[in-house]
This record gives sequence, structure tokens and C-alpha cells, in this order.
Amino acid sequence: MPNQVLSARETPIICPSCLTASLTLSNGALFCSSESCRHEVPRAGKVHDLDVGAGDTRLDIEEYTAQNFSNEKSYRTLFDELDKTVTRIMGEGEIGQTLEIGAGSGAWTWGLSRSERYHNVYATDISHGFLSLLADHCDAPGTLVMRTPGQSLNYRPDSLDLVLGRSVLHHIHDYPSMLKQLRGWLKPGGVAIFFEPCLQGKLWVAFFMDAIRRIDEQTRQRNETLDEDQRRPTLSTDAKRHLEGGMRHILKDFYHADIEQIRPNIEDKYVFDIQTLLDQARASGFREGDYISLPQNGGLALARIKNTLRAVLKDEQTILDQYTPLFDAFSATFGIDDKTPPIAPMVYFWFRA
Repeated sequence: MPNQVLSARETPIICPSCLTASLTLSNGALFCSSESCRHEVPRAGKVHDLDVGAGDTRLDIEEYTAQNFSNEKSYRTLFDELDKTVTRIMGEGEIGQTLEIGAGSGAWTWGLSRSERYHNVYATDISHGFLSLLADHCDAPGTLVMRTPGQSLNYRPDSLDLVLGRSVLHHIHDYPSMLKQLRGWLKPGGVAIFFEPCLQGKLWVAFFMDAIRRIDEQTRQRNETLDEDQRRPTLSTDAKRHLEGGMRHILKDFYHADIEQIRPNIEDKYVFDIQTLLDQARASGFREGDYISLPQNGGLALARIKNTLRAVLKDEQTILDQYTPLFDAFSATFGIDDKTPPIAPMVYFWFRA
């Protein structure tokens, strides 16, 4: 049976009202275990609202879900990838207490809630819209769906076996404080795993964005000297602007002298340099950590670069066919042997308590 039942048991979640006692789950309700408090967490459908004053996501929920998690196959693939990564880091044993931060529409929660390996899963996000979608297809007895930003979470020390976050840490301005908090909640030997953008992989996305934009401009100028039937397709002004914007966004730490002033107000606050994030995790109290870039068999890194470009170009993505020689050159230069594996734009960072 997927998950173990959380019903009528004390959870490791600290009551948001008294801030001392744990929350108890009974008959679908979350309430404080302290007789002097007895606070009951508000609930909307299957979603428990731990922080009613929190904001919401800026993402377009329908568009984001349609692009990334359109069917059961995509959910299964994403979870299988995660589960193999967990096994690689933690071995094949069962996992008792798992906290997922920024669960979104359930890219990982879908599989966590169906797996016999992950017993008690606490899926959190800031968005009611995302969580409503998640709760509809991740409603196993051992999965608790809660609305709260990551910064408002509060768990008992040494109570969690695993913390997960998919594309969430780079949205948190004070992520070092978040890491320090997570370190305190994890049991000795417990692990935090985050799937995040890294500069070493995203750099190549920025390279292709800029190269395509510049080559497209040269193509447009050359087209003016040719008969109409000899001209090659070129991008619209909007598409080129999106490419330049995407490139500057990836390299924002280099383009903006005042980046620390504007960082709190942008959605994607960081593209992590690998060593910088690993050093920060150790400074936050984790005893070891590393990153995992998925096996690049079949040109996976290049495939993910192309997926990013397609998402930016949208209706004009077919123009990428003109740049096949550029992509082929990349594949021939990187990944020709084990010594030169290209790092994917998104990698798994893991930290052990």
C-alpha cells in the first residue's frame, strides 16, 4: 500500500499558533497536540493552510503545468529519476519522514505518494492553485498537503529523514538561512536534495541564445540582398528580444551592477555556481555534499538546452532546425568521452546532515 497512514498520530510539524507543540493529524484534521492551545489548521478541500497570510506564486499555473507535466508518463519519468538519485545517495532502504518544499503541481509528489518506500510525505507549496491540482492526484493516506512558504515551515529538530525541493531553492532570497534551518530538522545522516539551475550548465543555454540571436540578425541583413525565394526564415523582433532577455537573465549577476538590490524582487533570484552552493551548505552545518548531473547518454544535456530554447521561442521554435550544425559542433566538442561530460542546465544538489 503506497505510504503509511498518517491518521491519528503526532507529526513533526510545530504548531503555527503556539510555536511549541506538535501538530496531530486525526480524521483529516490538523490540530495542536497541546491542551492549552488546540489550534486547528484551516483547510480548503484537501489542502491544510499553515500560513493564511502568505502570498502566492507568480507563475501561470495552467501554462506551467501544461508545459512540464502534461500526462502521467511525465510524472512517472520525473519520479523515477528522483528515486534513482535518492538511492544513489542514501541506498535502497525505506524512508520514514519526507518533506517536499515547493511541491508545485506534484512533479515528484505524484510518485512519492504512490511509493511504498516513502512512508510519510509532507508536500508544501505557497500556491493554492498548484496544491489543489496536486491534492487531486496525490491523496494517498500518508501524504499531507500543506500551503506555506518554505521560510514559514517549522519542524522538530532531528525529525526528518529526507528534504526535497524541485526548482525551489533559487526562488528563496535568503537561501542560506533556509539551508541552516533544514540542517536542524534533519536527523543525523538525513539528506536534503534540490534540483536547481546551475551556472555551469545554464551558461551554454545563454551561449546558444546569444549566438542564435546574432546569427539571425546577420541572416536578416543578408536576406535583404537576396530574391524572396532564396531568403531563409528569421525570428520576429519579440522572439529575439526574448532570447536576449533570457541570456541576460541567466547572466544577471554579471550584467547588473546593482544585482543585490534588485534580487529580492525577481522571481528567479539565483543561477547557482556549483561550488558556491556546496560551500554554503557546509557553512550551514551539512557535513558533506555534492552535485549530480544526470548521465548524458544520448546527448541529454543538449536535449535540455534545446527544450529551454523551444520554451522561449514557442511558436517560432522550428527555426532551431537551421542551427543543427551549431548543435552538432557542441556535441562533437563536449561529451566525446568521460573526461568532458557537459553539465545539464539543471542538476541535483545533495547535502548530508
